[in-house]
Amino acid sequence: MHSGTWARSAAGEGELRVCPACGTEYPPAGPQEGPVTFCPNEGYAIVRKADVAAAHGDIMLGRTVAQRYTIVARLGTGSMGAVYRAWQDRMARWVALKIMRYDRTVDAESRARFEREARSMSQLQSPHTVTVYDFGEAEDGSVYLAMELLEGESLGQRLAREKRLPIRDAVHFVRGALTSLAEAHTKGIIHRDLKPDNLFLTEVPDVGGAPSREVCKILDFGIAKLIRDERAIDALETQAGTVFGTPRYMSPEQAQGLRLDARSDIYSLGVILYQMVTGIPPFDDEEAVVVMARHIKTKPVPPRDIAPEAEIPPSLERIILRALAKDPIDRPATAEAFLLALDAAERGFPASLPTVAPALRQRLASSASHPLPTLAPSVLRRRRRWLTAILLFISAVLIVGVIVLWRDRMASKPDAASTFAGEEDIVFEEPTEPSPVVAQSANEPPLSLDSLPIAEEHEKSKIDTSKRTSSKPKNSTEIPANSREPTAATPPTEETSPPPPPAPTPTSSKRYGLFD
Repeated sequence: MHSGTWARSAAGEGELRVCPACGTEYPPAGPQEGPVTFCPNEGYAIVRKADVAAAHGDIMLGRTVAQRYTIVARLGTGSMGAVYRAWQDRMARWVALKIMRYDRTVDAESRARFEREARSMSQLQSPHTVTVYDFGEAEDGSVYLAMELLEGESLGQRLAREKRLPIRDAVHFVRGALTSLAEAHTKGIIHRDLKPDNLFLTEVPDVGGAPSREVCKILDFGIAKLIRDERAIDALETQAGTVFGTPRYMSPEQAQGLRLDARSDIYSLGVILYQMVTGIPPFDDEEAVVVMARHIKTKPVPPRDIAPEAEIPPSLERIILRALAKDPIDRPATAEAFLLALDAAERGFPASLPTVAPALRQRLASSASHPLPTLAPSVLRRRRRWLTAILLFISAVLIVGVIVLWRDRMASKPDAASTFAGEEDIVFEEPTEPSPVVAQSANEPPLSLDSLPIAEEHEKSKIDTSKRTSSKPKNSTEIPANSREPTAATPPTEETSPPPPPAPTPTSSKRYGLFD
């Protein structure tokens, strides 16, 4: 079934509408009307005249299926049925509604295949697979499958317009398809009809106001098959002389009606990748039988020979030719293996290869002036920053207060200070200019942080005054590393121990001893 037109269209504003049942014409929809309006005469939904003409008298237009899906347009048709654009009122969303043809419904085998498709697709949760919402049976006995309605275009439409895609974009789209196939194959499902019309390119919103990202989604598992049921079903199809699939993208074993596995999808995706980078499929002819025979027997021309101007990397060419191997054993065994090979090849691509498709360059360029916004810190993080700043400020004030208090106390005890400074014959180097922090007079004893009043023992280990001494300029005053063992310029002839510094007063200990 052709699925390339599964795109969301305009709501119909500014266009004449008509009731598909009675033919009554209505003016264009007004801004106050809802998504769907019903004819008061027949109860059918009022649809656009253009959609009625495009459906060629399809009797499903305007009807409500299973009392929940109101059909307003036909999107595509196929051998198994048709796909419609429908409105689901309870969920307030547009859906793609696939309905099996009534004459197919009475066929037990066809009905079983349709139900198998619904169940298989409902198991797939990859973002690169179209999402299934619902499956059921309508009032007239027909079966339906409700899926997400995508906005964008199929890969077939993109190739018809641009012929050939940039290398990196081709790899990007194939990577998305392989991601979908990896999940499907793991769950025992093979697609069997991969082609550009079944790969849909849609845009998904990105975070932070960034431009939308274009992703590839696999559509239409209409002839998908559970691998565990392959043998029994293929026997019936072979007896009837029927081969399912699209000849241009069909694997050799599929063209021969042989048993299929996941490597058949790998071959079909290799054909699509070949066409994306060269502009043409590897085998093409007006006769489907000729194309199928070439898939079976003819070796494909290397892509670099077909399109030398495309600058196809040799590593990518080798991956494509391996995927197109006639014997499934010679192809990548799984979709994951194909993905890993593409990742390894892409790391070696030259930087000159464009990274953005021509259709997206203008949109991305317009958003260059609007970079991603900087994420604001959380409330808790901002509170922590303010608390840290306040604590640092308080700590600085307390340290300055301790130093000033200590200087005042030392100035009020000259005897202790002279005893401490003159116990030994210590020679200090006179500074060329006063210290930028604390100006000292010639009669003032040298300062030492170790002599500060400290109540807790573990605070002493936090002050390494020896490092401060080594970092001083050569012409500055040398402060002893330890006030109890002062360092002199000339070694003393007789080693004596200076008295310990005066003990802190109870007032100072009580006031500052708990500061950490």
